[in-house]
Amino acid sequence: MILPGWMPRGLLRGLAGTLVLASLAATAQADGAAVWSMKGERNTVYLAGSVHALPRDHAEFSPQLELAYRAADVIVMEVDLDDMDPLEAVDFIASHGTLPASQTLADVIGAKRYASVSRMASSMDLPEFTFARLEPWAAAMVLTQLALVKSGFDPQLGIDMQISVRARADGKRIDGLESVVDQLGIFDARSLREQSRFLNDAVNDAPKMHDDLERLIRAWRVGDLRALEQEFRKERAQAPKLYDDLLGARNRKWLPHIVALLGEEKNYLVVVGALHFVGKDGLLELLKRSGHVPVALPGNQPQ
Repeated sequence: MILPGWMPRGLLRGLAGTLVLASLAATAQADGAAVWSMKGERNTVYLAGSVHALPRDHAEFSPQLELAYRAADVIVMEVDLDDMDPLEAVDFIASHGTLPASQTLADVIGAKRYASVSRMASSMDLPEFTFARLEPWAAAMVLTQLALVKSGFDPQLGIDMQISVRARADGKRIDGLESVVDQLGIFDARSLREQSRFLNDAVNDAPKMHDDLERLIRAWRVGDLRALEQEFRKERAQAPKLYDDLLGARNRKWLPHIVALLGEEKNYLVVVGALHFVGKDGLLELLKRSGHVPVALPGNQPQ
């Protein structure tokens, strides 16, 4: 999931912040984020696993990512952060993430759960009017964003946002695999019952967010794929259909677009959430099945 950190008040930053636990993964190589390369007939396509929000002391690029970025002529991201229209996402929240006038969040999730949400919001100085009329998935986004920021994880330091800023300054074209509305629609498509569980999990997980994320970031930095996959399995167990829609389904949708890049002449860097490369429905496995073999990028200069 991409993190649209440009949104007013950071409302939609929670889109990826909610799933930072699911976005962290690593490569088998040590000392660096997941980066691979594939050779086309006339070009090279680099694949990089992103973390969408990072603390300042972990915000630097790995040598592999730095080299892949420099070698690429075009950047491909989950969403084109350079040309995104913020009003499109705001309109989606207003039309799809807001409950009817006759209904409130308390009506949907019940008084007991709503009391827990209100306590969490109050502890972060979030006014009740900002979430009282939101659908559960949108309320979860807002609450988790605040918890994420208070934990010291900055969306502006996420790999996606850093690459977008650098590419704009360097004059490199940025393309997107999907839109923010596509991403928000995955959450909005859940039933209110599933959304309520999602919100409840967000409230329960918030107090331990800092410790959980610190542990996962350390594992990501040293390439402990096994530890990260174990953590992800725990997260997926809470909402398996949602996680499958967020990862496997989108990977299959992206696959033909990524494969088509191998027929181009320019070098490409494809940057998506790192967990998109993990597991039987991950991009690495899907690419292998389609006859392509991504190779882990070493720390020397890509050719």
